[in-house]
Amino acid sequence: MKKEYNIGLDIGTTSVGWAVVEVDNQKVMKKGKKALWGARLFEEADTAADRRTSRSTRRRYDRRRERIKLLQEEFKDEINKVDPEFFTKLQNSKYSKKDKNNKRLRFSEEEINGAAAYYNEYPTIYHLRKALMEEQKQFDIRLVYLAIHHIIKYRGNFLYEGKNFSVKDISLEDQLRKLIELLIKELPELELTEDDAMDIDFKEFSDAFFKETRNDVKVTLKSILKSIDSTFANEFSKLMVGNKANITKMLKEDSSEKIEVTFLKNDYDDEKIYNKCLTVLGEKIEIYDLIKNIYDTVTLKKILGKEDNPSISNKIIKMYDKFSEDFRWLKETLRKDREVYNAFFKSSKGEKSPYEKYMSSDIDNNELKNSIDKSMSALIELNNISQENLDKYKNEILLQLENNTFLCKTNSTDNGIYPYQLNENELIQIIENQGKYYPFLLEKYNEDTYRIVRLLEFKIPYYIGPLVTKEKSKNAWLIKTTKTGKITPFNFDTMIDKEKTAIEFIKRMSSHCSYLLDEYAMPTNSILYSEFKVRNELKQIKINGKSIDLNLQQKIFEELFKTTTGSITERKFINYIKTTGEFSMYNDDINIAGYSSTNSFANNMQTYIDFFGSNGIFENTKYNTDDAEQIIEWITIFEDKGILEKTVKDNYPLLSNEQIQLILNKKYKGWGNLSKKLLTTKYYKDKQTEVYKSIMDLLKETKENFMQIINNKEYKFQKMIEEYNNNSNATLSKLEIVNKLATSPANKKGIYQALKVVDEIVDYLGYEPKNIMIEMSREEGKKVRTVDRKSKLQNLYNECKNQIVDYKRLRHELDSRNITTEKLYLYFIQEGKCLYSGKPLEIEKIEDVSMYEVDHIIPRSLVKDDSIDNKALVIRKYNQEKKDNLVLPKAYRNLAQIQWWQRLKNNGLMSAKKFHNLTRDEYSDEDIDGFINRQLVETRQIIKHVANILGNEYRKTKILYPKASLSHNYRERYELYKFRNINDYHHAHDAYLAAVLGEYSDKYMKKRFDFSQIKEINKKIIDLNDKEKIKYGYVINSLDERVSNIVINSSKNMTDEKTGEVLFDAKKFNETVVKNLYRNDILISRKTEIRSGQFYKKKLYKKRIGTIPIKKDMPVDIYGGYLNNETKYLKLVKYGNGKKKLIGIPMNLAALNDTKIIDNYIKYQLKLKNSDTYEVLKNIIPFETEIIYNNQNVYIKGYSVMGRTCEVSNAHELKIKKDLLYNWRYALNYFINGKEKDVEEAKKHSIEIYNFLVESIEYPLFNNELKKVRENIKFNTLEIEKQKKVILELFKLFKCSSTNANLKEFDLSDRIGRLSGINIKDGYIITKSTTGLKEFKYKIWVSEQL
Repeated sequence: MKKEYNIGLDIGTTSVGWAVVEVDNQKVMKKGKKALWGARLFEEADTAADRRTSRSTRRRYDRRRERIKLLQEEFKDEINKVDPEFFTKLQNSKYSKKDKNNKRLRFSEEEINGAAAYYNEYPTIYHLRKALMEEQKQFDIRLVYLAIHHIIKYRGNFLYEGKNFSVKDISLEDQLRKLIELLIKELPELELTEDDAMDIDFKEFSDAFFKETRNDVKVTLKSILKSIDSTFANEFSKLMVGNKANITKMLKEDSSEKIEVTFLKNDYDDEKIYNKCLTVLGEKIEIYDLIKNIYDTVTLKKILGKEDNPSISNKIIKMYDKFSEDFRWLKETLRKDREVYNAFFKSSKGEKSPYEKYMSSDIDNNELKNSIDKSMSALIELNNISQENLDKYKNEILLQLENNTFLCKTNSTDNGIYPYQLNENELIQIIENQGKYYPFLLEKYNEDTYRIVRLLEFKIPYYIGPLVTKEKSKNAWLIKTTKTGKITPFNFDTMIDKEKTAIEFIKRMSSHCSYLLDEYAMPTNSILYSEFKVRNELKQIKINGKSIDLNLQQKIFEELFKTTTGSITERKFINYIKTTGEFSMYNDDINIAGYSSTNSFANNMQTYIDFFGSNGIFENTKYNTDDAEQIIEWITIFEDKGILEKTVKDNYPLLSNEQIQLILNKKYKGWGNLSKKLLTTKYYKDKQTEVYKSIMDLLKETKENFMQIINNKEYKFQKMIEEYNNNSNATLSKLEIVNKLATSPANKKGIYQALKVVDEIVDYLGYEPKNIMIEMSREEGKKVRTVDRKSKLQNLYNECKNQIVDYKRLRHELDSRNITTEKLYLYFIQEGKCLYSGKPLEIEKIEDVSMYEVDHIIPRSLVKDDSIDNKALVIRKYNQEKKDNLVLPKAYRNLAQIQWWQRLKNNGLMSAKKFHNLTRDEYSDEDIDGFINRQLVETRQIIKHVANILGNEYRKTKILYPKASLSHNYRERYELYKFRNINDYHHAHDAYLAAVLGEYSDKYMKKRFDFSQIKEINKKIIDLNDKEKIKYGYVINSLDERVSNIVINSSKNMTDEKTGEVLFDAKKFNETVVKNLYRNDILISRKTEIRSGQFYKKKLYKKRIGTIPIKKDMPVDIYGGYLNNETKYLKLVKYGNGKKKLIGIPMNLAALNDTKIIDNYIKYQLKLKNSDTYEVLKNIIPFETEIIYNNQNVYIKGYSVMGRTCEVSNAHELKIKKDLLYNWRYALNYFINGKEKDVEEAKKHSIEIYNFLVESIEYPLFNNELKKVRENIKFNTLEIEKQKKVILELFKLFKCSSTNANLKEFDLSDRIGRLSGINIKDGYIITKSTTGLKEFKYKIWVSEQL
């Protein structure tokens, strides 16, 4: 008879744990000698951000080269009259004189002298540009070309629209207003409101950037922004003066992802840094981008001043002259002492001097200032400086250094801030001045524009993309009007169908619905989506503790939201509420709770008002909501106002020019995550009326919010989603289905591997499982936002100081200490009083546990909620009196206390949820069900999609998705610690827990519980007086054998109705689970990878270091080159006298697919002559392949082309016997997880653990390293902290990864265990199936299977 089984899955972004567990007995299933559980490991999926950025960069350079080619075509005929080889010479000038192969053209003596004269007359290209604009004479056509070439190549930014640019037209105040608006929208941690924005003097804010010194700027900005947030103010002001600032700290992201940048260098334009910012900041990147724009605007205004028609050339020539003057003064001053002079200007022993570092941008202005200060201090100490130079240094140079105006380079990153219009003005002047002598310069593209000017001002619209059709590139979507001919700026408008290309772009850019995967999501500002968000938010609003009834919700929506512009603040909302008369009995005492934003609604109906409100766009037209939705979508997609205007005019010809302009002025951005089809499909049939209803209908007609509606089994919307996706997925492969999911590439990779695992298990056993339990980690990129609690409290106190009793004392206490503990934070949000009694607390004794305790308002015996919303700082006596009560005693809920709590809530010191839980007098059955069900089931839609895919494949199987916190809490409760640094077995253990806890929850917890049963169980749990073991919520507590009798009595399905036999034994369940979680008979398989991506590391190295040519014809011994060829895969070859070798094939060679080139490369790697031969034994061996090398299992991780050797990492998982692991669990919890509570256990077992590790005989490749450890470290003499370091690093040595052990502080290497420089020529290759259930070995020197 076939055994019924369940499959547990733990899906992560780099692993899938799996376990096959017998139904009802928690045993890991076996087949033959194999226990059926394991872990599938793989590299995290690339987000493609780097590749996308590299593509964009390549495209930008390609287009620049194309502009230069077209410019040369324009000049060709005229230049050929003077110098037919001019362009060839220019091209040839990049080659060194030492490069005999490429330096074919030699300059004549006359040309060399001419070049010297040129540089003498025109020290910079800007001197030449100025001369060409102003001097009324004919210049050499080659000089004209050089100047125009420079303008076309470095044309400037396209941030400002229109041909006529004036620095006066750039409004810094508008940019600052936009910044504050963005902070309100994207940075809720700051708790900014529109009312706060109104208090900011933007004129003062704008003027602050132009103070005399950088320090003045910094101080003034910090003062202005301090009321918003001191951390933001500090980091923002650093950025604005060119210092390094912590972006993650400024924008309230997880401090573990620290990103420091300065705008003074090119950090913003550094692809690697920007991509990291993009990954960590997400949508907040818009704030970062705007802050950079503000910096650029300030810099531009400072450089160009108040001139109406500023000249870039004039400005940079002045900078050049100033630099020359500064340079002469510094050289003259420092030359007084040769040692000081050399230290600053001269490089030695390969180390650049401070001056050279500054000129090559290796150091910034701040570091330059420090170096000059150091040099000047040395001269002053030596008394070797003239009084004149000393006075100048003190009175002028120091201030210039402070303001970054000393030794300002003309080629700094600030050059990128110039709008293209400034270069265009100079180009036109040159064309018109020299066009008198060279008529071809005056040729027109159209009646308004010169042909050469068209080259400068032409910019391919972003919605066009690459200039190839999608047949030629998967990353293109271009639609051409004709298939032949080359696209140029001169024929662009006739060669490309811009409207059709724009439609293709829409299809690519539109987001997809998170539920109906083939449907496009609506724009964030869609009228329907706005209505959905408003109605959903209204569901959570409570007025004086009560939800708003449906009739009033409808009135609020129609009369307030559809008529009010901007955010609906609390003031606007209360004013409207008063007009309804619904709450007149409260007089003016109206309290609102439940906003999604701070003291205001997060959503509004602005787009409805824009089109249909008073003076709206569609006023006096017959256009309807569908028409408005279409235009809103176009505005969201098209940043290009030209195509937006044409599209609207073509489709809505009745709109006036004024209405069109109103549309063009709108700036709607972003996409939602829901589709119109999801919200409006009438799927649910009302049993009473037999009318079909949609989600939007139910939002209007019921008290339920979106999540309640979509998960309500009565409405069956999950069935609708399943049916839709199954139909759309019917002809797709699993991989295609997974690729459609609305989640990250990393999650998709984990999901696909999990599907492959399940398929192999079912195929291996021959029949379907009874249940599949899915546990899925949260996305790695989602970080918990950190909040500066002190700043938050200070801001709250600022806002409500008139309402806080004893404000001065509390504010002094707050300002004079750091908020380092939870108790301190609770003290201040409770105004220094006990939350249950209102009695004052003594702040100096706040940490005394005999006096004060932190209580959980809803007991953790019922639900594990450790948020501030569920915590109260109380006098110990009142906590003890509360005891096992699930609600606060009635005496605590007196009128005075409730009024105080109400005031705390009104002042933002208490949430509505906390207020509700403090004042409630009972729990309904629905409340209890809610508490328990929220502990049982995951609600994330991505997990439901995975369940749907599996359910569609395995029709007889029930798919469950227990909450991940169940496994975590069970581990904590029963002290089953997870030791990630030992091995990868924990993935299988987690999958096992998902299986057994998922089965228990589904079988015994999915029932209705009444309040009296819960109270009885809770009383019993409290009576046990074991706080640490009862804090994990009802579901985990129900497995405690000490209360199991009560749980069994309250549960009908834990006993046999006929015989009365108990069907569930908590003690046996726990014992079985504990035994299994210390087993190590676990299968491990790793996904192999044929790699793709960049060919080599991008950093360019000088000659004798770089080994990869910059270009094919540029030898590295002359020009330098790149390092670290990235390899795609390996080949196993046999050569010479039967020798074998694994050789990595570089990506660039694999891409060429040229057998001769690869043949030459292999011979080079083998050091063979051209006439020698070799044999390929295995053509493609992926990386991460497991091999047995020198009697140890290792993974092939990389290949060094330069060293001709492999890098491998350990593949032999460290096994610790079950009884040892159990005995050492507390010690390991200290050594590996850093839990100080277990330090005494660690002291007891440290010698045993150390000896176990250093005397291991299963790792022959580490024998020498372990011998050195034994000889050099006197372990038993070390303090426990040092022992911890040694043990932790030794575990890293044995971990199956590329991580090395660092024992440098013990006079050993910091890379112990690094297995590089390995020449693999014998051993076994191991191939495994996805689960590892099937395994094959191949001897490296023979091809047959063993």
